[in-house]
Amino acid sequence: MLIGYSLLNKKSMSMKKLTYLFFCLFLGIGLVTAQTRQVTGTVISADDGDPIIGASVIVKGTTIGTITDTDGSFSLSVPNAAKTLVISYVGMVAQEVAVQSTIHVRLESDVQKLGEIIVTGYGVTRKAAFTGSAQVIDANVITKSTDADPIRSLQGSVAGFQMSAETGQPGGFNKVLIRGLGSMNSGTEPLYVIDGVPMTTGRFGMRENEDATVNPLSGLNTSDIESVSILKDATATSIYGARASNGVIVITTKKGKSGKTKISFSARVGTTKTPQRNDYQMLNATDWYDFITQMLGNSGSIEKGNLAEAKEFITSTDGLGINVDPNADTDWYKGVTRSGFTQDYNLDLSGGNDKTKFFVSGGYYDEKSIVIGKDFQRFSGRFNIENEINKHVSFGLNAFTSYSKMNYGAGGGYYSDPITQAFMQLPVQPIYKADGSWNMDTDNGYNPVAQRSKYGDKNISKQIKANVSPWVRVNFLKDFVFLSRYGIDFQNIKEFGLWSKLQPQGNDMNMLGEEGNSYQTLWTWTNTLNWIHTFGSHNINVLIGQEMQKAHLDEAYLAGSNYPTDLVHTVENAATPSDASTLFRNYALSSFFGNAEYDYKNTYYLSGSLRRDGSSKFGDNNKWGTFWSIGAKYRITNESFMESTTDWLTNLTVRASYGTTGNQDISTGDPNRDWYPQKGLYGFGYNYLNMPGMVPIQIVNPDLKWEQTGKFNAGIELGLFNKVSLDVDYYINRTTDMLFNVPLSMTTGYDETLQNVGEMENKGIELLIGYRPINSRNFGWDMSLNLTHNKNKIIKLSTDQPIEETYAIREAGRPYHTFKMKEYAGVDPETGEQLWYKGEEGRETTTSYNDAGKRYLGEADPKVYGGFTNNFRIFDFDLSVQLFYSFGNKVYNNAARFDENISNPWGNTTKYVYKNMWRNPGDITDVPAPVNGATTSHSSRFLMDGSYIKLQNVQLGYNLPKKLTQPIKVDGIRVYFSGENLATWALGDDFRGLNPEAPANGVLWWSFPISRKVMFGVNINF
Repeated sequence: MLIGYSLLNKKSMSMKKLTYLFFCLFLGIGLVTAQTRQVTGTVISADDGDPIIGASVIVKGTTIGTITDTDGSFSLSVPNAAKTLVISYVGMVAQEVAVQSTIHVRLESDVQKLGEIIVTGYGVTRKAAFTGSAQVIDANVITKSTDADPIRSLQGSVAGFQMSAETGQPGGFNKVLIRGLGSMNSGTEPLYVIDGVPMTTGRFGMRENEDATVNPLSGLNTSDIESVSILKDATATSIYGARASNGVIVITTKKGKSGKTKISFSARVGTTKTPQRNDYQMLNATDWYDFITQMLGNSGSIEKGNLAEAKEFITSTDGLGINVDPNADTDWYKGVTRSGFTQDYNLDLSGGNDKTKFFVSGGYYDEKSIVIGKDFQRFSGRFNIENEINKHVSFGLNAFTSYSKMNYGAGGGYYSDPITQAFMQLPVQPIYKADGSWNMDTDNGYNPVAQRSKYGDKNISKQIKANVSPWVRVNFLKDFVFLSRYGIDFQNIKEFGLWSKLQPQGNDMNMLGEEGNSYQTLWTWTNTLNWIHTFGSHNINVLIGQEMQKAHLDEAYLAGSNYPTDLVHTVENAATPSDASTLFRNYALSSFFGNAEYDYKNTYYLSGSLRRDGSSKFGDNNKWGTFWSIGAKYRITNESFMESTTDWLTNLTVRASYGTTGNQDISTGDPNRDWYPQKGLYGFGYNYLNMPGMVPIQIVNPDLKWEQTGKFNAGIELGLFNKVSLDVDYYINRTTDMLFNVPLSMTTGYDETLQNVGEMENKGIELLIGYRPINSRNFGWDMSLNLTHNKNKIIKLSTDQPIEETYAIREAGRPYHTFKMKEYAGVDPETGEQLWYKGEEGRETTTSYNDAGKRYLGEADPKVYGGFTNNFRIFDFDLSVQLFYSFGNKVYNNAARFDENISNPWGNTTKYVYKNMWRNPGDITDVPAPVNGATTSHSSRFLMDGSYIKLQNVQLGYNLPKKLTQPIKVDGIRVYFSGENLATWALGDDFRGLNPEAPANGVLWWSFPISRKVMFGVNINF
């Protein structure tokens, strides 16, 4: 009994203790639970009613928070004492809301913060969470440019962005570089992506070898663009793999928003003018007679200074035999140029409801350029629509098409080009004869004004451009999003060229007609699966994807001469067939990729990407390439120990990334080698003893592979007093396995083959500074400055020997665009003869050009370039002023060897030469005495300082007050005046030319001048 009682009592005591323990445990849980409560809610956009994915929900004054999921919903445990939640998202105005069990929030757009959204890597990310280097330009900047190519608006606004002024031709091609030149024999242009679909870009046209090219980007309508993201480092570009070595430009077009249908109309018209010529213009008749008198006297053909004898010698058959009109005083440059006219009209409609949203636009652009007969015209249309079937499935279509027509003639620098010939003609010969007919008895048989007349030369291009992208999106299992997008980028270019009887070659052939037709299509099918998940203070965004791409090119060319009439120009009317050819090309790309982003407490960020590409362009042993990136970011100002600095230090962030990208865009100029560089190829169309045959033209190369670029980037972001922002990036881009044509032994039957042997490096610093000194209700002022320093260097060539050209050199250890030529030493004051420095070093001079040695004399790449912009707002007025600058580079004016004539008595010369040429012993000058037959060979006499500052864009606008527009049912009216390329100041004392802006190689020709535009515009919103 005692024993049983004791055991029972102990058991009862244990049960009591256990019961008490569970009671305390549940009481503790209850107390803890009582200290927090659960809050759920949704966050949507007030603009279109769509859920906002990734919006931040934070308990005010704490780090407790979460982000919204794919439905815009969230769930958060908040302390019982919490009173307020802060809801925010980049590009939106943050809201503070009272804590309740259920919350529904509508966030409004914040125009000033739209630049914080970056479209990159097959999706959208927040700049705050982005670990890479990218820059976003919104529509307000883009629409200030009135150029047919919307990408021109980026010059001066984006650090690391260079657009070389290869031509001022409306609709013409201009080369773009991002962070320097990355290849020698592969493409150097960035990848362009429009609404998720890659776009075919580059030079096109049957006369591409004459720089007479069509630019596909000119088919885009600037008014349709919402924003442009420029992706630079590996974190931003590696997800694009084999196509992203030269950076990526992502164009996002406008979309509809729920609400009433909005109608917007814009119109702008204005004039274009030729640039100031200053002393780089040819002599009038009076000065020309004096110039030739000096030349003939120095040459011993006449008595020095005898004008009457000179005039007789000029016209006599025993002398120069020039046909002179004593009454002529012709400015041929004025004859081929004019005041141009530009007009641009756009109409768009947008709207929708909670389920369906649409954007529809139409545009017309027409530019009569400053050169007669070189014009551009474009019709464009866009249709963007999206529909939400239910909360899980939505679909849409992004589509645009354009038709453009361009008349462009020969490219700059070619002999038959009107600008070239305007510098070649003599002022003593008229445009018209006395009977009103064209004067074809000029010194060289050309009349450039006649060539550009109604019955003169023609080179007309008609381009149809289309980009169509249907897509479907599926949201499932709360955190998953599947997106499938199919894209077709298509262009058809149809060209017609006529060599008329109003030019010597055309007259000799009784006219020559050319027709070219090309079709190029790029198909892309992309499928991605996105997982967005939040737990506690951890945010994860993972994307995996698959992509297929195929390109096809189909071209035909036909030419004929000997026309029976000059009224009907089609090639079928030519009596003598001249040439006919066709070609088609294909390549395919298959890709698999993944991307992951992680952040903790919106303070610590990690990202990584991996892509595997297989291309038909490369050899069987290297058909697949792997590209990757990793990036990290640390937002120091989010740390608790930084709380004491929040009143002045608004942002302090450091970031770094490294990764690789590839280049499959081979650009050797040979279509066979560019499309099928790895294959053994045969050429057809050969005959042997009247038997058809074929010959081997390219050896098989199974080891050929991608050019690959390793990209390192380190950056710091700084914000002060909510007024100053500073972004600094340091980068190193190193390209390896560069393609070169390597010589082969002729015993193989081939002379060369492409191999991966070269290396090149670009290293630089980018600086972005923003400052907003004033931001009040009626007055605002903000300024921005961007600066880029890039140093290009060749690491390795195909051999140890440099590639030396006439006035340039490609050599390991030096920049790709390095000038090497004979160095001009000025003029002998006693004789007026030209002097050069003897040998490759030292300061000894010689009058013998052959005794002069070549020397390294500078680079075409600027040491520093960038832009400086000021925006002002005063009540309802606004003013923006943008400057572009480029310092520390050299330009070689190859045209000046002919324009600054000192040796040809049948030619003209410039005012600069006439004013500064040596005349008498003792004259101190750099311009030699004009002497018949004097050398004008390449030397640094024509190498000049290319530094300049350009007033790129000025715009003054006025927004009519609402009290004036509301009574007429108009939401807003804005009128403005704008000017582009208004002035360019060459900073070098030695610069002579129309414009110091030069192509990437730094060589100036008689290129189409960059025009000055003055426009008036109006925007009306209903």
